[in-house]
Amino acid sequence: MARERIAKTGMAPGGHPVWTDREMALLAVIFPDYKRAVAVLQRRTYSAVKCRARSMGLTDCRHSWTGAEVSRIRRLFPTADKKTLTAAFPGIPLHKVYAKAGHIGVHRKRRQFKPTGIPSIDQIRGRAFQLNVSMVDLDAMAKTNCYFQKGNWHTGNIKYKAIGRATEALDGLLAVRWKDQV
Repeated sequence: MARERIAKTGMAPGGHPVWTDREMALLAVIFPDYKRAVAVLQRRTYSAVKCRARSMGLTDCRHSWTGAEVSRIRRLFPTADKKTLTAAFPGIPLHKVYAKAGHIGVHRKRRQFKPTGIPSIDQIRGRAFQLNVSMVDLDAMAKTNCYFQKGNWHTGNIKYKAIGRATEALDGLLAVRWKDQV
């Protein structure tokens, strides 16, 4: 009875016009430009267009996180690699897992700095990691501008003054070893 009335009048019980095949085809072509879709589909509101796009499968559905999934994020996220996270949350895009982890305040575990091949710089960077000091903070403490942030030492640009200042800032001592006494 109700379906016959809707088909006859072209209006839903709430008084809104029923979506026609032509309107849905236009929305599929115009998507994802919602503002343009509202302009073309004059009898549709912005919310109606977004809702119809979601029901047509044009957009990703919003995922409702369960307590078990949140617990799994808290357990795995700090140390797991991307492959493990993808396997642990099948059907959920990785960017949504990262967004949820940020929302609940779970962060990735800090990774050790990559070795440079220059022992003194590697020791300074290792000590900074132990003390939880970033390269930005190290440059500020040692007053070395951006020397440790930018890492120009791979070009052979080793600044011994910066190494000395960083060693002093991290409460270290510099020692000289002679090749014939090693």
